Amino acid sequence: MNETKERHNIMMRPSTWKVLNELKRILGKSASEIIERSLWKFIESEGYNSLYFKIMSTVEPCDDEENAELTKILDAMTKEDLEIADGHELQD
Repeated sequence: MNETKERHNIMMRPSTWKVLNELKRILGKSASEIIERSLWKFIESEGYNSLYFKIMSTVEPCDDEENAELTKILDAMTKEDLEIADGHELQD
């Protein structure tokens, strides 16, 4: 991803931090790179729709009324609506 990075604070157990530091050493990657990669692998392995999260993370929030309208439309979708008709690759 070529987005500008932001600084965030996270809390984790000391033992988890030690594991992360060891992975940093072994992989030669930063903690943020490891966490980002792990996050996307988790989304994929748990069967979540990664496209949803990619879109959700880049669009502006909508107001409550628009959100309710979109939710109603999405909730009414059938299994047939969710079938892949055409594929497009999003650029990171």
